[in-house]
Amino acid sequence: MKTLLKHRHLALSLALLCGILAAPAVRAQGTEIAAEPVAGAVEMVSDPFTVAGVEVDATAKNAVEAREKAFAEAQVKAFTQLAERLMPEDQRAGFKAPDAATISTMINDFEVTQERLSAVRYVGTYTFRFNADYVRQYLNIQGVSYTEIASKPVLVLPFFQVGASQVLWRDTNPWLQAWNRLDQTGGLVPVAVPLGDVRDVASIGDNEALTYQPAGLADMLDRYGANEAVVLMAAQSAGGQGLDVLIYRTDRSQPEYVQTLNIPAGADGNALSDAVFDQAVQAVRQALQKEWKAQTAVAVTADPQSVLSARVPFTTMQQWVETRNALKRVQGIADMRILSVTPREARVEFVFQGGEDRLRLALSQADLILSQPSVVTYDPTYGDMAAPQTYDLMLKKYGSPYQ
Repeated sequence: MKTLLKHRHLALSLALLCGILAAPAVRAQGTEIAAEPVAGAVEMVSDPFTVAGVEVDATAKNAVEAREKAFAEAQVKAFTQLAERLMPEDQRAGFKAPDAATISTMINDFEVTQERLSAVRYVGTYTFRFNADYVRQYLNIQGVSYTEIASKPVLVLPFFQVGASQVLWRDTNPWLQAWNRLDQTGGLVPVAVPLGDVRDVASIGDNEALTYQPAGLADMLDRYGANEAVVLMAAQSAGGQGLDVLIYRTDRSQPEYVQTLNIPAGADGNALSDAVFDQAVQAVRQALQKEWKAQTAVAVTADPQSVLSARVPFTTMQQWVETRNALKRVQGIADMRILSVTPREARVEFVFQGGEDRLRLALSQADLILSQPSVVTYDPTYGDMAAPQTYDLMLKKYGSPYQ
């Protein structure tokens, strides 16, 4: 085993010195032709175990040593970023990344996206693709909880309170400007910021933060490829000492208050500066990440694996092909097996950690709906034994197993 790990580390080092760059991954295409997303739409994280944009700057006696030093630093920095992405905040406090030699055994490949060097200095930007199984194994051994389930984009609706008015689309909304100004990628919960075009304005208008029409919200969710939206009401706090951001969820029959974030004024006492609004954006993003990880994080010691079988009904083979392609996109499950396929249904089996709610949440990110188990009072096949619970699974676009 040690020899194998040594060879993996040597291979990575040789790739670095020889300048071998990994070819970019090709995203699998389903058979469905999806509508072209709106320009402001974002995609969910396709691979939570890929860390891009890792920047390093190292100096040594010569260029070769500087490059090797930078590569070691980049591996540690990338794994630290990966741990921050996967682990809940309370778990990260006492966590320390392993050394570069250990991390190198968990890397599938890497690429250098940018580099500059001199006689004694190396500056580079890397992308690392980690081996999911090896990372899971390492985190399990460390006894920490983590999640690898990426959320579909969350649509933000940043309203700014001006007197009695709630401004969303006007150019004078500094809260929307802040969301447009900052990078919304990274983390397991990508954020979609609306463009504010004619269609957006028609769907939800100013002063409709809590009184929007469900049909208008549904149209915007569809446009931006989002599963849900959050209403973010920002206003200067009483006394002008900072900025208050009220967060409302919208995935139920009406907006529901969640929490208030308090952002202090800057050193100059200005509560409405760009820096304060930028800080507020980061605070909201952290809150979204924290809530998502609370719903999806598991620990191997507390969450043993479970097995669940489901029936996938379909009326055409096209529906089954689309469903099968969606199943390939599901994250956060240990294994998925197709047990059988007939002209009208398939049987699939999931091996997963955590409860059924976590499995449903993971499936929903691929637009798959898993029913509650049906109650079977008696099945002669099983005699006096209780019949196994039956679940139905289908793509959201083809209806719901609850109907």
